[in-house]
Amino acid sequence: MSTSTPRISGGDFTDWKMLGTHGYRIESTDIFHVRFAGSVDGSTIETFYDLQAAYAATIGRPISLLVDITKFGEFSTEGRKLSTALDPTGTIAATGIYGGTFRQQMVMNMLTRAGSLLRPWLPPLQFFAHEAEARAFLDACRADRNAREA
Repeated sequence: MSTSTPRISGGDFTDWKMLGTHGYRIESTDIFHVRFAGSVDGSTIETFYDLQAAYAATIGRPISLLVDITKFGEFSTEGRKLSTALDPTGTIAATGIYGGTFRQQMVMNMLTRAGSLLRPWLPPLQFFAHEAEARAFLDACRADRNAREA
């Protein structure tokens, strides 16, 4: 997608890296953790998608996406359109989203439900109040995926 995407290469990814006001890091073997802080535009969505696809390619399987929306601002119109147009199949195995206000959770939930109704093949995605719940969901999805592959 973007030609100016930061590269995923060797090294320690446990430190938080910044993309504008938003942070991200790679955890354990397959978790791509994003902390949104402020508004999100199309360019940010595109860059994060490129980073996630690059990491999935690096590890040779889809990633688990953990997203913190505690400090999320607003989605630009371009960001909303791009996020619903992208197909994460093959890149993302499951997404756990946590934090945020009730309003933020409702807006994100409506967007993702609309997307999943139009594209039922999308990977599982759920919202949680707390990070530990989102991590438990990703662990359960991983265990289910491993059992199916065994």
